[in-house]
Amino acid sequence: MFGTPDEWLSKEKADVVFAFFGYNESFAGTAGLNKFKTDLDAFVKHTLKEKYNGKSAPRLVLFSPIAHENLHDRNLPDGSENNKRIELYAAAMAEVARANRVPFVDLFKATRDLYGKESGPFTINGIHPNESGNYQIARAIDRALFDREPELTQDKQAFEKLRQAVLDKNFYWFERYRTLDGYNVFGGRADLVYNRISNRMVMQREMQVLDVMTATATSASGQSRRARISRLTTATPRRSFR
Repeated sequence: MFGTPDEWLSKEKADVVFAFFGYNESFAGTAGLNKFKTDLDAFVKHTLKEKYNGKSAPRLVLFSPIAHENLHDRNLPDGSENNKRIELYAAAMAEVARANRVPFVDLFKATRDLYGKESGPFTINGIHPNESGNYQIARAIDRALFDREPELTQDKQAFEKLRQAVLDKNFYWFERYRTLDGYNVFGGRADLVYNRISNRMVMQREMQVLDVMTATATSASGQSRRARISRLTTATPRRSFR
């Protein structure tokens, strides 16, 4: 109903795939390392064989988890044990990346260094970045992938306009990707019929509309919200994704 990862990547005609793994898996500790490496290796090999854009294999980049930030909050762990596990899994990811000759960005090391030299906090709870953390992580990714080029600088107002456009688009895309109310989409109420229209039909239509809203937000990213909404009233939904 909602599509496999391959179906979504094909739907988006992905040329580049950023793959973030390792945090949840790290709770398996040393006992889970070999399975993690095997699974990750299989994912990499599978992804590099696909042609999501219909023409060529995607460019794949692996990213490690960030380090656990110690917020010195009695209600939260200090992250020391967590970081021991994350470091092991980050190293495992680097190993798999080297073996498959794909780029690897070590966000564990980048954020651990950041926590040591900059004043935070950069996370809301030690593991999930706040706005400042996201900014610093984005800079670390930029430096890792484009280290031979000067760091991107831009007028703050212009950058904020672009950022808001991206957030706007992401909102609609996420609402489509993680469609809520599954009980009405494919669950027990999906086939209830009112006036010859089932809940399933209504929810499929809503997902079509979200497809259009996402595409419109992407193509009209420089326009005002009012202009984008105006375009939505005349847009024709694309065929439903199956």
